[in-house]
Amino acid sequence: MIACKPLFKALLATGLLGLASAAAAADIRIINLDAGTGKGLDDPTPVAPIGGNPGVTRGEQARIAFDYAASLWSAVLKSGVPIDINASFQKLACTATGGTLGSSRALSITAFSATNLPAGAKADTWYHIALANTLVGEDTSPNNADVQMQFNGAMGTPGCLEGMQWYFGLDGNTPAGQSNFLNVMLHEMAHGLGFSGFNNLTTGKPLLGNDGVARPDIYSSYVYDNGAAMKWYDMTDAQRVTSALNDGHLVFTGPKVKADAPLALGTRAALMVSAPAAAAGEYLYGQAQFGPAASVANFNGSVVRAVTGANAEGCAAFDNAAAVAGHIALVDRGTCGFAVKARNAEAAGATGMVIANNQAGNDLITPVGDGGAPINIPVVAVSQNSGITLKANLAGLAIAMSTVPAGIDAAGNVQIYAPKTLVVGSSFSHFDTRLSPNALMEYAESADLKGHIDVDLTPSLFIDEGWRVNGGSQLLRTCDTGVPAWVPGGVIVGANISAEAKKLAKASATVGDYAAAIRAHAAKLATDGLLTAPQASSLNACLSDAEIAKQYDNWRQGGTGAPAVVDMANGQTLTAQAGAAGSERIYTLVVPANARTLNIRTFGGSGDVSLYVKAGAEPTAASNDYRSVHVGNSETVLTARPAAGTYFIKVAGDKAYAGVSVQASYSL
Repeated sequence: MIACKPLFKALLATGLLGLASAAAAADIRIINLDAGTGKGLDDPTPVAPIGGNPGVTRGEQARIAFDYAASLWSAVLKSGVPIDINASFQKLACTATGGTLGSSRALSITAFSATNLPAGAKADTWYHIALANTLVGEDTSPNNADVQMQFNGAMGTPGCLEGMQWYFGLDGNTPAGQSNFLNVMLHEMAHGLGFSGFNNLTTGKPLLGNDGVARPDIYSSYVYDNGAAMKWYDMTDAQRVTSALNDGHLVFTGPKVKADAPLALGTRAALMVSAPAAAAGEYLYGQAQFGPAASVANFNGSVVRAVTGANAEGCAAFDNAAAVAGHIALVDRGTCGFAVKARNAEAAGATGMVIANNQAGNDLITPVGDGGAPINIPVVAVSQNSGITLKANLAGLAIAMSTVPAGIDAAGNVQIYAPKTLVVGSSFSHFDTRLSPNALMEYAESADLKGHIDVDLTPSLFIDEGWRVNGGSQLLRTCDTGVPAWVPGGVIVGANISAEAKKLAKASATVGDYAAAIRAHAAKLATDGLLTAPQASSLNACLSDAEIAKQYDNWRQGGTGAPAVVDMANGQTLTAQAGAAGSERIYTLVVPANARTLNIRTFGGSGDVSLYVKAGAEPTAASNDYRSVHVGNSETVLTARPAAGTYFIKVAGDKAYAGVSVQASYSL
């Protein structure tokens, strides 16, 4: 039952005022705030490696999982600006049976004026700082982190999610009673990167800047109430307060999310009331664990409320059995077991049964059996609020199970979580629980999530907000694997390969150990049907002895550790580039067909660099299409009518250098 699951919580901060090609990655860096504390990410408790996580202490496994999540999002997103995330374990709000698993917030937010508007941005609109930096192409707050993340370090202790524990495996095979740490991290990172609004849902007010001006935020600018037929920011404050509770009617209208929704979502069963008009609509329900599941075939008809003496609890033979026969019985929770009620309804001739919860609010329950005589009618349960509506509209009440798009409204827009009772930190900034399969960005963790290979519609939403996403094939260092980093609908097998390679290289004692491990992972992806035959062949070419040696040197423990490739946008200038004598930094620029010129240069700073450029592959001093080698840092490659493709740019440190700018552009 969704409502009973532990909650994710997005804590929001107030703040300050592609072409298909080989894909380069963002650089997401985790800052360990637990270092030196002996707790959380620094916990020395010995543990055995599990689920592909080679760590041997609890803290090491958590750190490896953090790095893995960062590698996945780094491979999916494009950014020329590093993204820094503060991370720690703390005791978060919880009880013995429920609580918050993780929380996140953007550490600052920014709005652009019309006079300094970067390409792809909206004026006078709040942006999460990581996205804002990406849009302008520089770190606007270089001494500060971009996102703050915390995870519940008290899980499993008395009074806090008792009986549960974190699962630090990276394979998606979460045991019962455990919470998948990787999925929670991917979820919380997404909040900090842009999957959240900055409204006050209690008052309906947009966020005020330091200048006293209320502005829309980029996430909420795509929110629409299809019941009120109004965009979020076309409403008054009071209307937004009401809309935040308009269950089933709040949707995200971004064109990329809408286009990709059919690729990620299927259909689901819905409990629908067709009459009378005052009660018509969908009702969330809990399916009983006994009897046949409610379906389109077996659950439809008129509803009759049971009468058993002075109540409608159904704990005895129905006084109105003749009226109930051939119809769906409506009974109240209480006094006796669910199975007892069901047997009495079946004995009265009911074709099905609806149980109305007796606990206040919108909470759902899952009716459980008692091990007694079999029950042969379908049984569902609804919240007390839903039960009140049904009981107030019994005349002509008709109910049925229907098959509906899973989380999509009639216009094809994806639904946002808007329960009838406001849940601060969960309402609004999540996809709705109606989505099926379950989505990474629903408010509650789902055991069937496989975040290591599928992040569903989250990248599509990022694209709508202005992020660039790697739609090309994944690079292992500079080798093109031929496997897409991300495909519309959310599968991220290419990103998974990159994350696994970095993890395995760091954990391997020798290059031979790394070779065996990454080749075994590639073979398993093929066996599991996650790679086509051409993709498997292309990936294997990137796992030759020569390529593996380069990867191991880059990512091993104590290796260079630097991003293998920095993706550049047309006309972008990267400042403050630095390196040691003998070092190499690689950049890429995707040049479209019909470009008139290609201009790449380095300038400024101190030291001495050389510049090498090659289309489609990493250049070297001996193998390149263009080169510029002079004393100092002023190097230029200028060519006319460049062929379309990805150009690899290498800046080599002939001497130690610092403060150098790298600029790449083409003209059309």
